[in-house]
Amino acid sequence: MKKSVFLSLFLAAGLLAQAQTQGYKDGIEYYNAGQYDNARTILERTLNDASTDKALANYYLGQVALNKGDKAAAKSFFDKGMSIDADEPYNYVGLGALDLLNGNAQGAADYFKKARSLGKKDAGVTTSIARAYYNADPVKYAKDIQKYIDKARKDSKLKAPSIYVLEGDMAMDAQDYGSAAAKYENAIMNDPHNSEGYVKYANAYFNVNKNYAIQKLEELLQQQPNSAMAQRELAEKYFLADHWKKASELYGTYIQNPNHFPEDKARYAVLLYWGERYPESLNVANEILAQDPANFLMQRVRFLDQVALKDYQTAADNAAKFFADNKGGNFTTNDYVTYAEALSGLGQDSLAIVQYEIAAERDPKNDDLLKNLSTVYSQNKQYDKSAEAYDAYLQLQENPSLNDFFGMSGRYLNAALNTPDSVKAKDLANRGLDYVGRVIERAEANPLFFQRQGRLHIAANQKKADAAAIAAYDKMLELLDADPENMNPANPNNQLDMYKEAYSFEIMYYANFNIDKEKQALFTEKYNKVKELQSGAAQ
Repeated sequence: MKKSVFLSLFLAAGLLAQAQTQGYKDGIEYYNAGQYDNARTILERTLNDASTDKALANYYLGQVALNKGDKAAAKSFFDKGMSIDADEPYNYVGLGALDLLNGNAQGAADYFKKARSLGKKDAGVTTSIARAYYNADPVKYAKDIQKYIDKARKDSKLKAPSIYVLEGDMAMDAQDYGSAAAKYENAIMNDPHNSEGYVKYANAYFNVNKNYAIQKLEELLQQQPNSAMAQRELAEKYFLADHWKKASELYGTYIQNPNHFPEDKARYAVLLYWGERYPESLNVANEILAQDPANFLMQRVRFLDQVALKDYQTAADNAAKFFADNKGGNFTTNDYVTYAEALSGLGQDSLAIVQYEIAAERDPKNDDLLKNLSTVYSQNKQYDKSAEAYDAYLQLQENPSLNDFFGMSGRYLNAALNTPDSVKAKDLANRGLDYVGRVIERAEANPLFFQRQGRLHIAANQKKADAAAIAAYDKMLELLDADPENMNPANPNNQLDMYKEAYSFEIMYYANFNIDKEKQALFTEKYNKVKELQSGAAQ
């Protein structure tokens, strides 16, 4: 469906709240699509509406009960339907189906005969009889099933969609998904308004071709814009296909349909959150919580939205309450991470780390989480733990990138520089040198790589420059000198700080370790020149 159609549907939401409903027919659509609980909800909700065909509604309520195994309730509905309208053929089909399940094949045949006499050449009635036999025992009654399918074909001149829907269901039960999809498509071709054909086709085909399944449901919504099931099923498929915006827009229309389900409003809040429409999501969550303060999902959505809106204090308070009030709840990694983000936003990094650690313990294979945890440890100056977390992240990478290796070298550098144990510092620095060495070996030469290498050598040598560190800085300077702009103070991307760092270590090295007065003087002159350039630029 074109974007403009969605937009028009969304803008028309106010009118839809009054006019958009199919009443009890939505319940029948849900039943035919195999969604029995949804069917019962709508049928019970609309049973006393003036526009409801009560005899027919009772038949479908009876069929729902029958599918749930409640034979007594099913009979009560069928009997009530007959008392309302004795000429409605479907309730006789229902009683026949009940007799089949009770082992009374002859009694069932008599009811079916009565139904056929009242619904002469009604292929829908005849197909319902075939389905009753199929539901009772597809093997025992195989001949009866085929007989009534053939009668329905003859009555409708091969055009009744209900025939193809039944055959599609039979193919689905046999796990012949290709044949099932073809049958459902036949139903649609013979009746472009056949909602169950569209829905069942989309369900059968979705895992094969999401876009084509969605296209079929878009066609259904164009045919039946007032159908609650069409709106809901398409919104759900958008959601499952990660089309967040489309899903949330269509759900916005759907929940204004009188035949929406209460739980769908909560789903709408979730969709709005994932669609990054945080204020709207928060409003819906608050509306639901006003009526149902213990709603677990909406408690979660509320603090997720508040973090996204940077209302950290309120978010942290609500997150703490969420965890406290739902002991043993089905918490997700994202719950803990988002709570941690709220605490970090308040500057409470030590408390944030606790939540990150809980999340990592629960989800040790979550590489993004481990990478983020490493960053948080680093920000909190817990450099050893930062390196450990990043190493755990790296171990999960099937094909680590050069950026991964460079990041690991940086974690080891920080850990080496911030430990008082010189032996441990050397070990950590050497690990970092291994990783930066892999980068230098494989990547195009970059001054940053050699700066990192030089720093790691210094960290390994009790924070003193050695020959290896100087060799790395010499290479860094060579690469920097290749571009005069690196020394240009007018260039906002100049590398004067990198020059100063290299020159300062060169001075110390030639003054104290490999004494060379000429080189010491040379690098002192260069160092002072860089300082003058920076000073001039600052003025």
